[in-house]
Amino acid sequence: MKYSLTFLETDYLALVQHLFVDRKKERAAYLLCRISVNTQETRLLVREMIPVRDNDIEEASEMHMRIKPLSFLRPMKRANDTKQLFVFVHSHPLGYALHSEQDDIEEKQLFKTAYNRIRTKGVHGSVVISTEDNPIGRIWLEDGSTKPVELIRTVGHRFRFYFSDRDRQAALPIFDRQIRAFGNDIQQLLQNLHIAVVGCGGTGSAVAEQLIRLGVGKLTLSDGQKFEISNINRVYGSTTQDEGIEKVNLIERLAQNIGLTTEISAIPFPVTFASTVNQIKSADIVFGCTDDEFGRSILTKLAVYYGIPVFDMGVKIDSHDGVIKSVQGRITTLMCNNACLFCRERISEKGVLMESLAELDPAELRRLIKAGYADELPDPSPAVISFTSTVASLAVSELIHRLTGYMGKNRQSNEVLVLFDQSKMKTNNRSPKEGCFCGDNIYQMRGDTSPLLDLTWRPEHA
Repeated sequence: MKYSLTFLETDYLALVQHLFVDRKKERAAYLLCRISVNTQETRLLVREMIPVRDNDIEEASEMHMRIKPLSFLRPMKRANDTKQLFVFVHSHPLGYALHSEQDDIEEKQLFKTAYNRIRTKGVHGSVVISTEDNPIGRIWLEDGSTKPVELIRTVGHRFRFYFSDRDRQAALPIFDRQIRAFGNDIQQLLQNLHIAVVGCGGTGSAVAEQLIRLGVGKLTLSDGQKFEISNINRVYGSTTQDEGIEKVNLIERLAQNIGLTTEISAIPFPVTFASTVNQIKSADIVFGCTDDEFGRSILTKLAVYYGIPVFDMGVKIDSHDGVIKSVQGRITTLMCNNACLFCRERISEKGVLMESLAELDPAELRRLIKAGYADELPDPSPAVISFTSTVASLAVSELIHRLTGYMGKNRQSNEVLVLFDQSKMKTNNRSPKEGCFCGDNIYQMRGDTSPLLDLTWRPEHA
């Protein structure tokens, strides 16, 4: 079982600022977290950062700190009352990166108390931070043993990933030209990332091929459709002999043919199944390449509930009688504290309902249409490979910016609009609308719920 910890960038920066406001003595804080669990990973999602105040510290130096018991009993009580988990964080101002022998002794009793006082199902942990970019974490199990936190993420204007294994596999020489562009560290990071691609059509197949050639370590692919010959003009990796093959298997074959090291996990079902979401939630980043409102609504909630960035994209071609009036592309970055697809009116509750009925209860949809309560669903939209490929490339470029910052500090937009017919690009940075769930602390980093994402799910496939 892999253990990891995810912060929103703002919370991590606030934590670091508190810990290192005085580098002459150790300082500490408590984190309260929700949890995400599947067969691959247990992920702690940070929801609250509670600083240990000076009046709660009995003594402190560069190498030692003693905290009053009441200081940690209060956040433990809050964790229990709010069904959260407990993480203790402290600094090592002299730069010693690992937990010390004294930490081992004191934390063993601390987490024995945590398990006695917090009845929330899950695990608790601790983190030591010697410098801003070197957090080291471990999980304390109920039997008093520990496991490493293999990955600590921070998600915001930049995406940062801190691995416990600092001696990760060296970047392959085949990536030399990329390393010349953004350095060996970023190439190593790409080789260790787990990215999900939801939808393997025009944009999804182009995104997947680029991620494979960039050297991403693992791709999880989700698409419930089989290849049709009409897809040949835009689906990468396909041939005229592929009628009836699962789209995810085409990408799997593409990766094998390319011959790099990307591990592929293919899910031949859409994201509208809870079992699919349970696999996708172990990804570090998601590319949303589905063209339906139903699937997009689920990815919107996934981004907020789990703190997983989602690059949602689409292409709209306005064409009448074979004449193109306009072509628009869009890449929207979905995260906590960003305007979601509902806020932006990219999707609607009505549209989601109609599409979900079309998939789950067609008879009921026909009844509503006949009664005048619903409109006929539109025919499939036009699609052209040059437009879908451009949008896919821009989405991957957005990822690279979030990892490297190559567009500069002033580039903090969360949506890119491409007006192909006008040869223009626009960006914007919108906050959640008042009253929308995406800006509500109740839902941000909420993690696992019953039911998943607080949704009613379709029956699982056989």
